[in-house]
Amino acid sequence: MVLAWVLLAAVVAPELEVSLTPAPGRLLVQITLHKPIPEDWVEGLEGGAPVAVTYRLKVFRNRRFLWDQRLANHELVVRAQREPVSGVISLQAELDGEVLASSQTAALEQALQWVSRPPTAELPIPLHHEPLWLLVRAEFLTRYKLLVIPVTEGTEWVTRAVPEAP
Repeated sequence: MVLAWVLLAAVVAPELEVSLTPAPGRLLVQITLHKPIPEDWVEGLEGGAPVAVTYRLKVFRNRRFLWDQRLANHELVVRAQREPVSGVISLQAELDGEVLASSQTAALEQALQWVSRPPTAELPIPLHHEPLWLLVRAEFLTRYKLLVIPVTEGTEWVTRAVPEAP
């Protein structure tokens, strides 16, 4: 019985799926979130509060013994807010503060799908580089323990090797 649970845990789908497409001097990153969005987040959106999912992207060099492994940090922030009078949900995706895409929808399910599968992000990487790693994580909201200790609710870090550009 225990062996069955171990095998089932190994087969469970990942919380976050990351697909990479290399191009000269850049990396196209498509993220798909499989973990359900927390109920507090959905209730906030339904109530008209501005909510966001932050996808943190970190590019590292594959160097084990040197201290300068980090190459770049990026944030893909997907914001959503429901207009209380019309019921239209405004959606916006920003990469490092620059708007990537925006949309509007009246259906909550379409908004959740848009947030769970944000637009493709384009990250700059060196033309000629040693092996690189990309780490990705989704963060939904921050809760506080004892009113001062922040605890971020999100997914685990997902690591992908960056393929060479053709």
